[in-house]
Amino acid sequence: MNVAMIPCPYCGVPQPARITFEVVVDLGRDDLPDTVTLTPTADLRPAKTHAQTCRSRRTR
Repeated sequence: MNVAMIPCPYCGVPQPARITFEVVVDLGRDDLPDTVTLTPTADLRPAKTHAQTCRSRRTR
């Protein structure tokens, strides 16, 4: 798992986005390839929650 830091658009504080990779491979295949494609996924929930809170503080 990797982590990317995304700056908050309201306060500029970097927020974490966890990046995971998924691979779908059938290891039972006789013709298993030497390389496969990774599918990255970024979990933006912590950064999104921070940005929503930060935005509501700034618009009061």
